[in-house]
Amino acid sequence: MTEQAVTARPRAELAAPGTADQALYWLRDTLGTVARRDPRTRRLGPRRYRLELLAEACDRDTFLLITSWLGSEAVPATTSKQAYADDICLWADVARKLGGHERFFVGAITPGIIETWTKTQKAQRKAPRTINRRLSVLTALSQYARWKTKDESVFSPVTKHDRPRVDPRDETTATPILEVPEFQAVVNAATTARQALVPVLIYTLAGRVTECCTAQLHHLKEIGGERKLDLSRKGGKGRAWPLPARLCDLIDVATADRTSGALLLDDDDRPMDRHAVDRLLNRLGREAGVLGGRDLTPHVLRASKLTHMHDAKTPVDEIQKYADHAAIETTLRYIRRRDDEALKAKHAAAAVAVYDRLVDRFV
Repeated sequence: MTEQAVTARPRAELAAPGTADQALYWLRDTLGTVARRDPRTRRLGPRRYRLELLAEACDRDTFLLITSWLGSEAVPATTSKQAYADDICLWADVARKLGGHERFFVGAITPGIIETWTKTQKAQRKAPRTINRRLSVLTALSQYARWKTKDESVFSPVTKHDRPRVDPRDETTATPILEVPEFQAVVNAATTARQALVPVLIYTLAGRVTECCTAQLHHLKEIGGERKLDLSRKGGKGRAWPLPARLCDLIDVATADRTSGALLLDDDDRPMDRHAVDRLLNRLGREAGVLGGRDLTPHVLRASKLTHMHDAKTPVDEIQKYADHAAIETTLRYIRRRDDEALKAKHAAAAVAVYDRLVDRFV
């Protein structure tokens, strides 16, 4: 099978275990599908496998290198694999427009192209974090190619001088959070138990959307008189989560008499993937009137739960462990942001003592 012939072949038709076909179809399913937006009309096109898009965008050797890279533990998380695949397709478009290359290959993006692209992104007021993330994908691919091919001439076109400075306290792109009454309004906007289970489950576990979507009914187990959900977490780690009784009650109603299949189904009995969850949460968020027009996403629920844990004086190491953050710095981003807000509110309120009586005649 060539890299250009990646089709929507059912799992049941896979060749015998251990074949190259099976590995490629596993990666196809792991990378999933995406609907690309037309740059002129801004309309979303049909959903297509990311692996197919990579096969069309890259030359043969580069496609095989990228499938090796994305399929390896160099990129352990599924969400990272998907984001990297999308960014490589973006760089393929850049290589075609600025470099005249019909197909992407390692080396197609030169330092000169990087300079032009970064200036264009700044002119379009793209967030420094977004620019840095996309530049980092090129660096990571170059490093993997250098190791994989043992070619010492391979180098990253990105230097430290290309990366815009990221203000660690800049919150313009930070994930918003829901206050407790706002989260309650979201749950209240649900009209069925299945709808309510989605935000409640993600919030309770501070879960990642892919983890919750892959949860099956057989992952619900009773151990020592306690019901637990055996959740497969980021990086392939497993974790058995004790479920509170009220959540178990909701699960029982939402799953009715089912004994197998996905834990999360929509109201039409279809298993929910991350896109279905996004659509449901976006709608519930609008109906609840939260976030001022911004989309309610699974990560907003996760960030909200971790922030509420901090509000309840939960030690930071407990929050880190509950969130399954590998680095404490990731956890501290939520806490520092909340503490900064509290500090601003405290000092603003203190200022009132200076002018309180003086404005009585006006207010």
